[in-house]
This record gives sequence, C-alpha cells and structure tokens, in this order.
Amino acid sequence: MIVPRALLAAAATLSSGVLIPFYIDPLDTKCTPWVPLFNTIAAHPTVPFWVVINPNSGPGNNGGQAPKTYRACIPKLRAPNVLILGYVHTSYGKASRKAGVTQDVNTYAGWNATYRPDGIFFDEVSGEKKDLATYKGFVSQARPLFNGGNGFISLNPGTAPDDSDYYTIADLVLSDELFYDQFDPSTLHLGSATPPSKQAIVLTDGPSTPPTSLIEQVVTQDHIKAFYVTTDSQANGANPYDDLPTDLESYIAAIQAAQ
Repeated sequence: MIVPRALLAAAATLSSGVLIPFYIDPLDTKCTPWVPLFNTIAAHPTVPFWVVINPNSGPGNNGGQAPKTYRACIPKLRAPNVLILGYVHTSYGKASRKAGVTQDVNTYAGWNATYRPDGIFFDEVSGEKKDLATYKGFVSQARPLFNGGNGFISLNPGTAPDDSDYYTIADLVLSDELFYDQFDPSTLHLGSATPPSKQAIVLTDGPSTPPTSLIEQVVTQDHIKAFYVTTDSQANGANPYDDLPTDLESYIAAIQAAQ
C-alpha cells in the first residue's frame, strides 16, 4: 500500500521548512552529488523539505519514464519530512506553452510510483489576474494525478502575484526569488489573503555562513512556510541551483533552531 506523501510529511513537526530548487544532475546511480542532501534530510527529521527535481527543464522524455539516474536516486530522497516536486515551466501563461505544460505534467504522472513526484512546481508563473484561469486549469489537471489524488502544488511567480487568488489555488507560492543582497523582509506581503503559511522565499548569492538574523526574522517572526538561501550564484546568467550551499548542514540547523 502506498501512503499519500502528504500524510507522511505531517510527521515533520516544525511550521517552517525549506524549498530547494534541486537542479543537480545525479550523474550516476550512486547519486554522489545528492548525498549531502540525503544526509541533511536524515539529520533533521522534524524539518519539512520541498525538493524540486528537474531532469531536463521538465521531465524530459515526453510520455516516457525518468532518466535512469533519477530512477535510482529519487527513491533515496524519500523520507517522512520530504515532498518531491516535478519542475514544469509555464512561460508566464503563454498560450503556445499550454500543451507543453499538460504534456510535462502527464509525463511526471506516468512515472513509476517509486520515483514519481508528489506534486508539481510550476515555474515562470505570470501572477497576473488575466492569467489566473490558465493557472487554475494547470492546477486542476495536476493535483489529482499525484500523492493519492492530493498532489502538492507550488507556483513560482518570483514575486508577490498581482492577484491574491493565486494563493487560493496553490499550497505554496514562491513570492520572492532574487539575490540575497536585494531582499528586504519589510517588503513581504503578509495578511489573510496572502498568508505566510503559503509563502516561500528563495535567495541566491548568499553568504558562506547562515544568515541567522534574517532566518529569525523570516521564520520566527514572519512564519514564512519555506525559506532557502544558497551560496550558489546567478550572476552573469549562471544557474544558481546546480550546486548546494557550501554549508547546507549549518543552514538547515539554523532553520531548525529558529523555531
């Protein structure tokens, strides 16, 4: 019997956790680049993790199974405090991308249950009112296909969406994705229509040691659901998610301590 991952994730007892865009190729079936994350997850069983996997700007191999390395490594990410999300880009709601979004979601849903994601991370979300119906359609298609019919849905507009109704259709909205030194927690939109319990923040080009005062602000005071700071860089068009923070363990320990 497969237990819905949402029920397993309930074992994580802390209110805030970490959303990790995990765009790192496992390279081989030994999953060597993923081992630091395996170890950190195991060391912090009360911290919720949302891990976004991205084999090829989406699932790749449309209609087929995951690459061999992902088939071997995704099951090793499974833990009571982890939900795995499949990356799907939406090109900011462009009509020309709608069929591709549907195809990517269906491809993930067709993966074998041992390595099928627990939900979908929709990237390049417009956040505009005129596109809300489009994203409602994407969510309505995806949610029943994962996690025992209750797939976890995350939307990434990268900033606070123009229409707060986006929060009503998603489990998690990435409301700030930017350089670490550009982030100011005073600009967060927090309220009944924009609940912190549905917000995630991801910052790149961060410091080499955990920013404890910022963690305390965002986690302890603002109660943001997911917060991640990586030392990886997006300067000059680089991929800021193809490596883990230089001191991942200390960062996760700081998130735990803040709660």
